[in-house]
Amino acid sequence: MDEPHTGRIARSCEACGAVVSLPAERIADQCPWCGSRLVDASAAAHIDAVCPFVVSERAATTRLREHVADAFWAPRELRQLARSGQLRPEALRGVLVPYYAFDGVTQSRWQARIGIDWWRTEMVRDEQGRARKRRVRETEWHELRGTAVGEFVAQLQCGSTALREHEIAGLGRFDLGTAVAFDPRVLAGFAAELPALRADEVAHAAVTAARAAATRRIETEVLPGEHPSLTSIATEVRFAAPKLALVPVWIASYRHRGRTHRLLVHGQCGRCVGRPPIDRGKVTIAAMTIAVVVVAWLWLAGVWS
Repeated sequence: MDEPHTGRIARSCEACGAVVSLPAERIADQCPWCGSRLVDASAAAHIDAVCPFVVSERAATTRLREHVADAFWAPRELRQLARSGQLRPEALRGVLVPYYAFDGVTQSRWQARIGIDWWRTEMVRDEQGRARKRRVRETEWHELRGTAVGEFVAQLQCGSTALREHEIAGLGRFDLGTAVAFDPRVLAGFAAELPALRADEVAHAAVTAARAAATRRIETEVLPGEHPSLTSIATEVRFAAPKLALVPVWIASYRHRGRTHRLLVHGQCGRCVGRPPIDRGKVTIAAMTIAVVVVAWLWLAGVWS
């Protein structure tokens, strides 16, 4: 994908004939007039894979309620609504979000300091003067260097600007093993987007992630000894052309005391991402309680008298 998709385009609904204005990156949506699906079949030329939703809308709603009900700092009335099943998001939409999948190899040159333990036995005397044996651990340190080659598959980087960084991090990985080829029927009933970011705009993040993975692999799988410590590492990363995959995310919004809050549900595993509103009264009481405990401790310790 070389060019991001921006602006708006007009699409005609085949069912009712309405002309609908959509963001240029939106390749699937529902007609606001009749509810029929709007899918840009030409998007198949850009999309390599689509991960279908595993978590249903009902299951996503349940996860959202559980997430809010378990949030200790959320307002009490909101948690009660969630527990009773009465909390309903004003908008819950299934969105197929664009991610770039990078495949490639890493080649690392590294230097390390390796500590290898060995044991010796010595004779010591106890308090009664009796001799006994004692095992003593010794550590020998060695300098070591080498090279390591690694392979990575489907290093995913988000191509959408609609998700915030903490939301992307919270969602975590997606399993491309369930991906299928582009098919308008898979997109039916869901919104889907093409990337707003080019592959080269997110490639640096993929390089950083690949280097970090190479470092972890060397530390855990390559270095010998009981006390390995990398002193330097230089990793070259080579990518194949990235693939574009659409991954499933449920996006919910609800209002509380005049403010709109957004929560996400991972469309494959059901992980919930986002922070419900915070009850400032609870925070104030907690802060005051901590302050009282600290003052009491200082007074009892004699710091204050």
